[in-house]
Amino acid sequence: MTNYAVKAISWAVAYAAIAFLTSYIFGSEPGWVFFFGSLIAGFIIAGVLRPIVLNKRRKKQQRAGERI
Repeated sequence: MTNYAVKAISWAVAYAAIAFLTSYIFGSEPGWVFFFGSLIAGFIIAGVLRPIVLNKRRKKQQRAGERI
């Protein structure tokens, strides 16, 4: 479980950093509210949505393997 949490947090920080840098490069004024919002969004993507998609993909691959 700790490995899962570490991955989700690292994905969230990477997502927020990329969003912050992209905002800075394109001339917008990046703020802390934007950074923390991106951090929360990255955690939701990596910690909630990604495992759901991976589980569905794994189940679909298992079903395809059973048909062969």
